[in-house]
Amino acid sequence: MEFRILGPPEIYDEVRQRRVRLTSPKQRLLLGALLVRQGTPVATRDLIGELWGHHAPDKAANALQAHVSRLRQQLIDMEPPRASTPRLVARGSGYLLLARPEELDSVQFRSRAERGRRYLDSDPGTACRLLREALSLWRGPALAGGAHGPVCAGLAVRLEEERQQALEDFYDAALRDGRHRRMIGELQELVAAHPARERFRDLLVLALQRSGRRNEARALTEARRGRGPAPVRPAPVTAEQGVDPKGAGAAAQSHELLRLRRQVDRLTSEQDSLRSELARLVSLVERRSVGRGAAADVSGAAHAG
Repeated sequence: MEFRILGPPEIYDEVRQRRVRLTSPKQRLLLGALLVRQGTPVATRDLIGELWGHHAPDKAANALQAHVSRLRQQLIDMEPPRASTPRLVARGSGYLLLARPEELDSVQFRSRAERGRRYLDSDPGTACRLLREALSLWRGPALAGGAHGPVCAGLAVRLEEERQQALEDFYDAALRDGRHRRMIGELQELVAAHPARERFRDLLVLALQRSGRRNEARALTEARRGRGPAPVRPAPVTAEQGVDPKGAGAAAQSHELLRLRRQVDRLTSEQDSLRSELARLVSLVERRSVGRGAAADVSGAAHAG
């Protein structure tokens, strides 16, 4: 069994290879709160605050108990041998979910990300692979994003920060492994989405420099120092505000230009790989030709002798 909070809270049945369907959004909130305090009982009042906030019903404790009973039964249905010792139990003035650390996707993410960081200097290819595996565990914002109650809010923020750090380390490893051309488009998107994270911008500047696009790298550097116009990220437009046709057209053109630039980067990288492979084959053919020529000379000399 796997318990997941790197996205909407859910349970994954590894034996049957399927997600367990939770009956309501409140079930997901309950599961998330219990997993955040993994190994520690969560007080009833904290769970009520997590599920209903300041709008708890009159008999919130009874409603919570009903949600707990349904979640407990779903866990028992997944693991019938545990019927006598269920995973979700009452403990003191709250509830406790019994899960081993390795059953949590957040623990797996942290472990793989840390292993990847250890290889950054010695083996960036391995670092890249491990960090990609760690990031692949994410299915969306931690604990489904949005507003959280007193139990989940702190961990959701920490996990999102750890995700950004793992992304930075992944692109760092990719550039060290010589993948600078392929990563330019993705780094441009990350810089636009996270303008306050300087490391994404630094990595983009490095990727541009290594790809021979020094003017673009210089423009980014000067924009950060305040000597040039910084790229402006358009504010989101709501339905009430309407859509400015000129702004929409400019945004569409910008998006299309970015897509085409990424495609050019990918094609350029493929061309570089093909050139390297062609040079290797030509060298191999030349060595074989020289070898055959030398063998023929020896054979001719022997015949003449």
